[in-house]
Amino acid sequence: MMETMQNIILKRTTLAFSFGTMINAHAFKVDLEILGQGQVQASNTTCSTDCQISTDSAAQTLVPMADSGWHFDSWQGQKCDMGNGVIIQSDITDSHLIGRASGGAKTLETIDFNNDGLDDLMAINLFDGEVLAYENLGNGSFSTKTFKSEINYPSAMDSFDWNNDGYQDLFIAEYGLGTSGIKMYLNDGNGDFIYERKFTFDTVRPYAFSVVDYDLDGLPDIVVSSFSANISGDLFVLVNSIINEKITWFKNNGDALIEQNIIAEKAAITLDTFQQNEGETPLILTAEITSGEIVVYSGQLGAKREVVSKGGSSYGAAFGDIDEDGKVDILAAHYKPAELTLALGKGNALFSSPKTLAAPSEGLTATAFGDFNNDSLIDVATGEFNKKKFYFYATKSYEHCIIKKASSIKLTAVFTEGEPDNSKESGGSMYSLLLLMILLKTRKSLKPIGNRAIK
Repeated sequence: MMETMQNIILKRTTLAFSFGTMINAHAFKVDLEILGQGQVQASNTTCSTDCQISTDSAAQTLVPMADSGWHFDSWQGQKCDMGNGVIIQSDITDSHLIGRASGGAKTLETIDFNNDGLDDLMAINLFDGEVLAYENLGNGSFSTKTFKSEINYPSAMDSFDWNNDGYQDLFIAEYGLGTSGIKMYLNDGNGDFIYERKFTFDTVRPYAFSVVDYDLDGLPDIVVSSFSANISGDLFVLVNSIINEKITWFKNNGDALIEQNIIAEKAAITLDTFQQNEGETPLILTAEITSGEIVVYSGQLGAKREVVSKGGSSYGAAFGDIDEDGKVDILAAHYKPAELTLALGKGNALFSSPKTLAAPSEGLTATAFGDFNNDSLIDVATGEFNKKKFYFYATKSYEHCIIKKASSIKLTAVFTEGEPDNSKESGGSMYSLLLLMILLKTRKSLKPIGNRAIK
């Protein structure tokens, strides 16, 4: 009897040990390796050497901290679930050519037009009156074809699933006198767009716009930036001649677009929208070139106006969640002095001070987010008008790595000796003030290129 009892106790102990071992073997954790000299801080621990960080009970945000004389280079291994900030290499040698635009590189719109799961781009080639299609080949390169030509001053583009068939449709603004309006092309699902109709407006001449369900009634509306201007000269001829400017919500009543409300009496040369949270009025993002401001309008009818940044000739602005943390970020381009900036979203229509990604010598125009090299990280694209080319900068890594609760991942934190590149900050800083001073000195030097100058 005693022997039998001892056998039962032994079996129970063995079973408990095996069960505990099984639980431990399936524990959720980060297997972290550290290369170079630095530390990684998590919620309740700091790793100076290779270690394991549990995600059993909570998500973990991994913050790299380099030793003196070193800098954090990147996360390698498996991909973080999301990030807080990104690392982008944006020296002149880091740009990746998308394509050329002989008539001036003006605007980019990210859209998977052939529905292959890769981020393609549509682009405006201004003075040639063309919209170009850049097909993503999946390796960081693109093939080019002309989508539409003979457009009377194509000033803006947007994409939206207008007919709710699961495919993104394409919209192009035509600003030229006598033909102004917004053309809609429906995505046929087979890699082509079919012209459907042209929206014309009795009360405004659209320059920039965004298609969005602004009043959340299930029907897509259009938010329009309109003004009258002289487009026969250079950029500042246009800017100095702008009159009758306003940003207007046109409501879709099922039969027509009806002017509903004026959001602001401002001239936005680029306009974008984004719905941050379900049930909330979409945010409106504008590049208001007359003031040099990048602005977000939030709340019902855009009642709250927040200046995100200010610089020389604000030209391009786009919403996108570059670090995939669920908070929308802003990519902005200033024409001259040329500056490409990124402001990270904090939620509730609040944003960080912009970080300068690049400051090339020529005027920047276009802005677009997308995974352009097919590595699962979101990159940034822009265009230099006078150099007649579009290109992108690749995101190398998240800055802080966020791992969700109950996730397992193998990561390497790589630290490199020396100082990091691209460390300039902009927005409310002395750097932006310097840009404005340079602008005042160089404004007179902006002259047409023959008869073909930036509009």
